[in-house]
Amino acid sequence: MESQKKWWWVSYAVMPLLIGIKVLLVAFCLNFIKLFDLPGLEKVEFKDFLFIVLVAEFIFIIAGFYKFVNFYWIEPNFTLEDLQTYYPISLINLREYISTEKWMAYPLQITNLFEVFYWVILVYGITELSENKVKFGKAFSLVSITYGVGLLFWVGIVCFIILSAQY
Repeated sequence: MESQKKWWWVSYAVMPLLIGIKVLLVAFCLNFIKLFDLPGLEKVEFKDFLFIVLVAEFIFIIAGFYKFVNFYWIEPNFTLEDLQTYYPISLINLREYISTEKWMAYPLQITNLFEVFYWVILVYGITELSENKVKFGKAFSLVSITYGVGLLFWVGIVCFIILSAQY
């Protein structure tokens, strides 16, 4: 506890760096959409994808605010495990009905309503970048192929690390 008090500022310094890396990786995944050579996306640059991802990241700020409100006013009697595993409007909150394996916690946290809104903003951004030449359904499939595959890869890595550390 004493060393944690000494190094409290490190988490605040590292957080913008981690969010920046996440934004760059998601924009990198979305940048592969240009390989499909679709009409309306010829002049789209990396910075345009970066802007869409930065706008979409505000969804997770709302999720963090929702979590704060939940633990400050709605459920003030919580344990440290509750605080660590809770994610607003996600499948992890249904752990009485779903598997409680430790490696399943992260995929269940990722499966939430805020992630759905994040995808919707990314899809809407792609349709706007193409000046509505790429329809919503096509843009959704493009986001699924690029960001979705990257997200599945990331979740697989995290689950592997959790399983490796567990045994």
